[in-house]
Amino acid sequence: MSRKEKKGLEEGARGHRPLPPPSNFHWPPTVLPGEVVAVAAPASPVSHEAWEAGVRYLRAWGFEVRYGPEVFQHRVWGADSDLQVARRFLEIWQDPEVKAILGVRGGYGSLKVLPYLEPDLMKASPKRLVGFSDLTNLLWDLHRRLGLVTFHGPTVAHLGALTDTARENFYRWLTSPGPRAVSYEGLTVLHLGVAEGPLAGGNLTTLCHLLGTPFAPQFGGYLLFLEDHNEAHYRLDRLIHHLLLSGALAGVRGVVLGSFTGCGSPEGVLEVMAAGLAPLGVPVLAGLPVGHQPDNHTFPLGAPARLDGPSGSLSLLSDLEESPAPL
Repeated sequence: MSRKEKKGLEEGARGHRPLPPPSNFHWPPTVLPGEVVAVAAPASPVSHEAWEAGVRYLRAWGFEVRYGPEVFQHRVWGADSDLQVARRFLEIWQDPEVKAILGVRGGYGSLKVLPYLEPDLMKASPKRLVGFSDLTNLLWDLHRRLGLVTFHGPTVAHLGALTDTARENFYRWLTSPGPRAVSYEGLTVLHLGVAEGPLAGGNLTTLCHLLGTPFAPQFGGYLLFLEDHNEAHYRLDRLIHHLLLSGALAGVRGVVLGSFTGCGSPEGVLEVMAAGLAPLGVPVLAGLPVGHQPDNHTFPLGAPARLDGPSGSLSLLSDLEESPAPL
């Protein structure tokens, strides 16, 4: 490990600068057909079958897809391996020809690369970063440290299993220059209210794993979306209370729940989450198409949005005065 990398690890342990004001979130450049998208593996590798099912869409859209053998290789345990993964991620990020970085898969491991990232270098070459599940670690951290809009959306491994609507949504967020007006209606209202703010969120379990680290989330001022997979009701209750008691939800403006696949009965999930989030006194809705399911839409962290309990909707806004069309 170099002296510079050691210094980055030590500075990370002391914490990071606070978020810039929401109006300062930077939208990275678009990626257009003919340009380069790179596939990275900061978490788990992908099977060849899932790779082929997903990458064919990227190529059909006209993107040049670049990747290395690491997308198929399991990571060796240890700090040296984690550092190697981080260096590879930074190499991809600093490539001037790469316009977007797509996670190949979620799974496990992206938390361990965070101490080795170099935000001052990364700011000079902003990219569209897309992923979900375990990659929530990177999405939140780079959104926070770079003041950058990152994209909670499907990995390459998930692209082939998406609904047509979710796949088209993913493509449009890759190629749109900034905020887009999109409305998600017919959501279930758990607690009434209306709130506005930038979006943030991701996988509930992964966000809880960040607590107690220098990369811990603070969602004050945000509209928060959450999803999870294969967690029993009592574990969801524990997770949401962990977020609450940590102070991470202090000042959050509203919460909208996505899918909780494999988490027991949907009615039980809503009961647990409604009770756990009630002390916040903010609007809480459910039914957003995001998570470990085929209808997994892409949501930009930092995009302006409005959560409306009376109409049962979440609206992403290109302008806070604009009324978005229903999706």
